[in-house]
This record gives sequence, structure tokens and C-alpha cells, in this order.
Amino acid sequence: KDQNAKTWVEGGAAKESLGEGMEVLYAFIRQRSIYSKTMSVIELTFLSKVEVRDIHMTSIDVKQMEVRKFDRIPVLHAHQPATANLHIDFKGSERKLKFSIGTTDRTYPVSLAPKAGDLLKSHPMSISAFDTARKRLTGMQETSFMTSNANSAEDLAAKITKFVDIAVLTLSPASPKLFRLSAHHRHDPSQLVLISVDGASGGNFNVTINCDDMLFSGSLKDYLHKAIGK
Repeated sequence: KDQNAKTWVEGGAAKESLGEGMEVLYAFIRQRSIYSKTMSVIELTFLSKVEVRDIHMTSIDVKQMEVRKFDRIPVLHAHQPATANLHIDFKGSERKLKFSIGTTDRTYPVSLAPKAGDLLKSHPMSISAFDTARKRLTGMQETSFMTSNANSAEDLAAKITKFVDIAVLTLSPASPKLFRLSAHHRHDPSQLVLISVDGASGGNFNVTINCDDMLFSGSLKDYLHKAIGK
């Protein structure tokens, strides 16, 4: 798989109207940052009803994040979109990045916040390594939810990959109906996030999340449950 291939994250796009007929659409994309493995890539798409010059990023409120600004856009022609990439290491936090987008004569305040799924990176591993890690991450490090919004456990596992950059592991002959998915925190590869999907009674499916960070696992649970539906 091409590590530089662009993949849109389902539900990961948001639009902000900047005023004066200009707007920006931002989306987290699964593309490796040219600056750091810990950085997320956010694609910004600008569109305006009138010509705008010298679009740039300014007044960045970093708050312990690492940011690589997008390249200046000399001219944005009317009704012709222009794109630029912003690279951010959120340090595992869902806090907002606040900054301003400037032009030759105006400045527009903008805030950008990642969802829990945007902070993860696919982490392929063996079934045995997954099961060993899962046994370690129990108790307060485990949370789960139920959903019936899928045709099968396989279908549900595929849906999860639309919202989270996560690897679906090969099925084990010993548990052919259990789907295992694995990822790690983008800012710290040693912090694993494991998701297990299996069938339950009445057409329901159980999604279990095991993670070192109890607060993050709760946030990821809420995000996935809302994204997938009940």
C-alpha cells in the first residue's frame, strides 16, 4: 500500500465561512506527513466568490502542539478552488488549534479540532500479539458498546475503518467470528488501541475497545458509537 496515498477520513470534513464570500473546507486525510510520523495531515480547500490574494496562516495559538503552516496561496481566483496541506502534531489531545487565515487586507479567526479517530495510526500486528496485549488492557482500560447498525461483524469492522485509521487483522481459525482491529496513538506508537468486533444475540454486535489511556478510550467509544449509530 502506498504510504503517501490520500484517503479521506469519513465524517472528518468541516466547513467554515470566513466572510466576504470566502470559505474553507478542512479534512483529515490519511497521508503520511513529509515532516514527521507523529503529524496529522489536514487538507484545506479554499473557495471564494471573488478573487482573493495572499492567503496565509497567522496568529497560531499552539498550546503544546507542533504545527507546520500551509504554503501561502498567492491568488485564489473566483469560483476556482485551491488546496493546501497543514501538518499538526496534536500530541494525542483533542484540543482545538486556534489560528487566523490572513489575506492582503483581512484576517479571519479559525479553530480546528481533531476527532478521536484522527489521532490514531494503523498498527498491523499478529493475532497472538493482539490477544496478549488485550489481556493486559482490561478493567479500567476496557470499554464497549453495542450496535445493530451492520449486516455482519465483517461489515461493522469495515465501517470502523472509515472513521479510524486502523488495521483489520487476519481472522483466527480458533475464533472465526471475532474481528480484531489494531492501531496506535499517532504521537506515541507504544500506546496501542485495540478494537474487537463480534456478534451478539438479536442481531446486535459488540464493539470492545482496549487502550492504555482510559480517557481516550471513552472518547473513542463515544465518537464511534455516534458515527456508526445504534
